[in-house]
Amino acid sequence: AFGNAKTIRNDNSSRFGKYIYLQFDVEDPFTAAYSGRSLPLCQLAGSKCEVYLLEKSRVVLHEDEERTYHVFYQLLSAPNDIKTQFWNKLEDTDNESFAYVGYTDTSMIEGKSDSERFERTLASLALVGIENEKLVMLMRALCIVLQLGNLVFGEESSSTSNNNDASEITSETELTNLAELMGVDAIELSANLTVRTMKARNETFKVPLNAVSAKDSCDAFAKEIYAKAFLWLVRTINDATCAENHFETSKTFGIIGLLDIFGFESFETNRFEQLCINYANEKL
Repeated sequence: AFGNAKTIRNDNSSRFGKYIYLQFDVEDPFTAAYSGRSLPLCQLAGSKCEVYLLEKSRVVLHEDEERTYHVFYQLLSAPNDIKTQFWNKLEDTDNESFAYVGYTDTSMIEGKSDSERFERTLASLALVGIENEKLVMLMRALCIVLQLGNLVFGEESSSTSNNNDASEITSETELTNLAELMGVDAIELSANLTVRTMKARNETFKVPLNAVSAKDSCDAFAKEIYAKAFLWLVRTINDATCAENHFETSKTFGIIGLLDIFGFESFETNRFEQLCINYANEKL
């Protein structure tokens, strides 16, 4: 749900690299030999996953025939009584309510609807301990990402400004909703999204951003929130499955590992993560 998306070639494509390894509790060779076995016994004890190069650009931009990450569609397809547990402004919203998501002609992924898959996602999250307050915080992080995409930036209209490069957020309702969701002051939030702070030696400068740069900064913020949430999710899953936390008969473990690099796809707009993985695939 969090790492896969629909691409031109695949409705359920993994958009991040990963190294998955299974941990085994291996019998001491001397004990095995004493028991007459030429090979030691082993028992599956746990698993871990390391991730890299999550395709963050997909959070804010995707081709018309593609989709962003499944979890956004799943969340927006949920019934109102579930959505409003995470954020009351999600009531009666759909994919086209948020710019980062938008219209999709795909209603089923591998035989199941987004609504059905969201039920499975919630059950899976609960299985690794993400429920109640933890679940609400995770889903609110997704809501913040969605709402950041609805902010509209324009040239600053204040007559006191002499800087033509200054910008402001013109979608006041969207800004107010986002500030309320984040628990911060709307004016302060607007200032931080339209001004860049620079440090030189012992001095700090605030440089206004034009509308294009402010939008880019906002998109970068949304991508970083999603990436942090994704890594937190992976760490939480690892905590629930790793042998070190749940298997006490051995201090060291044998490992079988699987390296998975997500596939080469040439998009109309190729961002940093895709360029890196394309280069890695060519080398391999």
